[in-house]
Amino acid sequence: MYCENCGCEAPTRYVAFHQNIGLLVMRLYNGTTGNLCKRCINSTFWKYTAINLTLGWWGIISLFLTPIFCIINVCYYIPCLAMEPPAPNAAPPQLTEDAVNRIVGHQDYMFQRLQQGENLPNVSQDIAHRAGVTPGQVALYVRHLYAQSQQQ
Repeated sequence: MYCENCGCEAPTRYVAFHQNIGLLVMRLYNGTTGNLCKRCINSTFWKYTAINLTLGWWGIISLFLTPIFCIINVCYYIPCLAMEPPAPNAAPPQLTEDAVNRIVGHQDYMFQRLQQGENLPNVSQDIAHRAGVTPGQVALYVRHLYAQSQQQ
């Protein structure tokens, strides 16, 4: 599929990383969840780990939360080590006019499946195969139509 962080078409895995910065009387939280490629998983994990280990402990609540967040992050990270990285020249998909024209013929079937509760990655994979485009282009098309409907 495609990475929800960088947009590159590559193998992805669902992760939920947590970052905590402890302050004396409060704390700052940041999190990243979604289907990410190996490159984004690595960079997010190590960034959050460095912040957790250096700045995560400086508060009463944070003293207890930071180790929990570190363990959760490691539990998501370890299974991702065996993933294939994106191709060196991997780039986010582009929604070209040709791709749109190919997808439009499958639009009714695609929306019927989405309305029945199927998830976008599975539908995108199937429609991409039928239309001769990439799954990322199908997902971009769906998101583009959704954004248009929100503006109206």
